Amino acid sequence: MVCQNCGTQLPDGTPSCPTCGAQMFAPQQPYMDPNQPYTAAPAAPAKKSNGALIGIIVAVVAVIAIVLVAVSLLGGSEYDGKYKLTTCTYMGQEFSISDMEAMMGESYDMTLTVKGSRCTLTSDGETGKGKISFDGNTVTIEDDEETLEGEYDADAKTITINMYGVGMIFELQD
Repeated sequence: MVCQNCGTQLPDGTPSCPTCGAQMFAPQQPYMDPNQPYTAAPAAPAKKSNGALIGIIVAVVAVIAIVLVAVSLLGGSEYDGKYKLTTCTYMGQEFSISDMEAMMGESYDMTLTVKGSRCTLTSDGETGKGKISFDGNTVTIEDDEETLEGEYDADAKTITINMYGVGMIFELQD
């Protein structure tokens, strides 16, 4: 074979001339009729990507799970509210707060505030905080020093806590 540019003799199949660098075999071009309008080849159909859809679904499920956990940990419960000490029971007898204050010579102005699994007991300006749990009608209040047991009455919206033999009945305030 001979280079068409410089005339150098080359072995058959040589892609370019080592002397002048000319290409020996030009790539074949399809014949195009100059009278026909140009039309592009049809595009390959787009691949459907389920990856993005799956990612969105996973993200939505994760957000819902986070919201449910946050509501259960931080949110309220059916027991939430401010309960005021209204009555005390002792040895089967019921006493009003004013009766208790007259007998004992001290204030019984107490409020129990429940928010989720936390509670705050306020008495004469002093505040104690702890955990509260409800298991059916059973109420348990725990702080760093003691655990108190009691009962919840859903109909009356009251929490009765037993302290030193005295049943202290706290009524939900609206």
